[in-house]
Amino acid sequence: MKSNRLVFRYSLLFLFLSTVLILALLFNKNEEIELQKNEVKEKNSKVLSLYKKETLEISELFFFNYVLKNEKLLAILEKPKKDEQNFKEIEKIYEEKLSFFRKHNIKEINFYSTSGKPIYKSSFNSYDESLNEEHKILITKVAKKFNPKVIFAINDTSASLNYLKPVFNKDLKAVAVFEIVMDLPRLSHNSFIEKGLNVEFMIERSSLKSNVNQNYFKNYLAHHINPNFMYVQSFYKNRFLINNLPLELLSEIKTKMKNKQNFVVDYRIKEKCFITSFYEINNSSYMMLTVECEEYNQIVERYNIYTYASVLISFIIVLLLFLINLYYYKYKITKSKLNNISKSIDKYVIVAETNLKGKITYVSQAFCNVSGYKKDELIGKPINVVRHPDISKKFYENMWEKLSTNEVWEGEIKNIDKNGNSYWVRGNILPIFDINNKKIGYRSIRVNISDEKQLLKVNSLLKRDLFLKLNEIKTRDKMKIDQSKIVLMGQILDAFSNEWKKPISNLSSKILAFENSVNKNTYDKNYLTNLSKELSIELKILSMHLNEFKTLFSQNSNEDKYSVFNAIKTAIASVPQKDIKIELSGDENLETFGVSYDLRKIILGIVYNSFEEFRKKRITSGKITISVNRTNENILIKCKDNAGGIPQEFISKIFETGFSTKENLSSRGLPLHIAKLIVKKLDGDIWAKNEDDGCCFYIKLITRDRRESKRVQ
Repeated sequence: MKSNRLVFRYSLLFLFLSTVLILALLFNKNEEIELQKNEVKEKNSKVLSLYKKETLEISELFFFNYVLKNEKLLAILEKPKKDEQNFKEIEKIYEEKLSFFRKHNIKEINFYSTSGKPIYKSSFNSYDESLNEEHKILITKVAKKFNPKVIFAINDTSASLNYLKPVFNKDLKAVAVFEIVMDLPRLSHNSFIEKGLNVEFMIERSSLKSNVNQNYFKNYLAHHINPNFMYVQSFYKNRFLINNLPLELLSEIKTKMKNKQNFVVDYRIKEKCFITSFYEINNSSYMMLTVECEEYNQIVERYNIYTYASVLISFIIVLLLFLINLYYYKYKITKSKLNNISKSIDKYVIVAETNLKGKITYVSQAFCNVSGYKKDELIGKPINVVRHPDISKKFYENMWEKLSTNEVWEGEIKNIDKNGNSYWVRGNILPIFDINNKKIGYRSIRVNISDEKQLLKVNSLLKRDLFLKLNEIKTRDKMKIDQSKIVLMGQILDAFSNEWKKPISNLSSKILAFENSVNKNTYDKNYLTNLSKELSIELKILSMHLNEFKTLFSQNSNEDKYSVFNAIKTAIASVPQKDIKIELSGDENLETFGVSYDLRKIILGIVYNSFEEFRKKRITSGKITISVNRTNENILIKCKDNAGGIPQEFISKIFETGFSTKENLSSRGLPLHIAKLIVKKLDGDIWAKNEDDGCCFYIKLITRDRRESKRVQ
């Protein structure tokens, strides 16, 4: 249980330590990423300024070379003619130069009057005075200033940077406004090639509709980042395919664009890291600058390694702490157990240690208790302080001789305590060695066997008393057994005397009848023949009862053990089975102890009783079933017929002496009261009860050897 709690605590420590380290790493990672984002933001914030600067430089150069130095152009602008004529004349001047201009990212060159009316637009094939009001106002403002102006503008085909500068005559009077339209998508394409920086311009849908000719509105598409903003469909589209941004990031971008914020976002696409900066150019446009940031990717990968390393380090640290704590915990448990064992040994085990000279260096409390000395009285004293004078000097010489050869001595010693009382100890004495395997003394470990010695003495006396008592009990039991035998024999004699009464009475009556016949001289040969037969039958009955009586107390050991199943089988084999069916089943291997003749006569008596009932009740389909089975340690014989059973008022009397329901007593089988006595003699039991359509007799016999009790006696 303790170790389980230890595992749980250190698991929590591991989780806590890992969490703290991961949070610290995440904080540092976010700090580095924010620094990287700010660095990118700082660099990207200068892109539009660089575009404007580049536009200004190119435009100033073109203005000086192709406007101020062109006397013919200045004359047209100073003294304008009809609009169409002015357009054609200026077109002739720049017709051959337009392709050259486009190489320098110049998309258009335009001239406007100081009132904002178009004079020439290179993107038109003929004069067209259409111009949105917002741009017209801007031109009139520029015409009033001397310095040029570079602005972000939206035209029909794309976003652009427009360079606007007034054109002055010799009197420094503004006669027109010159405009160069720089192609921003081409400029951004150059930035991508040079710096890996993708620039994209997003214009609000409502503003685009008001500033772009409807015929050119199809050039713009809804931006996948924010459908409320549109971008021009051109060759110079986003090369980083940022159309798979997470929904959470898209929602964040939309919210910040709605709030007109400048912001930076970072994300990963196809294992590459990108940083995109959003700069609001005006109230309706955003410049989106995307750069693939290798440093960002390195930061992410580095901190991923740091995270795995921190988790591993946390695990190793916690594991080491756990193992140290576990070993310390086990050390404490072991130390506690050793202390408890040491205390138990000190309290209950008789231990003594001596140096090589036999001086005591240590004794346990148990040694002090049994010897009667205190520890300080024994330390430094020779061990023979407890030597008993009854122990011979030769005994100790043999003991020390064995110890001197580094052997262990074992045996029993009689010692004497401080008060002069003797006590016995059993144990061993063994040598003590130091770390260099040098013998430095001896240690004896012993147990007090004084009580054991006393018990042995008491036991010998008790054994003698017990032997005498047992002999007395055996004699008394033998007398009781002999007495019970005499009682049982008396009961059997009474039973047999009742059985002998009728044949003797029959003999007496027949002899008296014969005497009367002799006196009267009325007998003949037939009478004498019948009388002889009747007397023979009665004598045979008397002889049978006499033989049965002789077997009751037979000591013939050769017939003492027999098979119950075979004895019953032999008995029923002698029974004539004309219309009556007898079935025998059960365990054929069951054996009991006694005289098999007795059991056969009992079974025959029960069978012939059933025959008598079948005859009296005129039952033609009589059936007797006999089964032999083991129940616990006994044998149970069950003998059942279908003769209708015994009347309930007689069933409790059938084993009484002299009771019988037979009309004619026969010599076949034993009477039930004699059967009861025989079974009782065999330490068994017999009883009867009515079951189903007949009577069932139960005979219980023992399986243990009766001869064992005789041998004990």
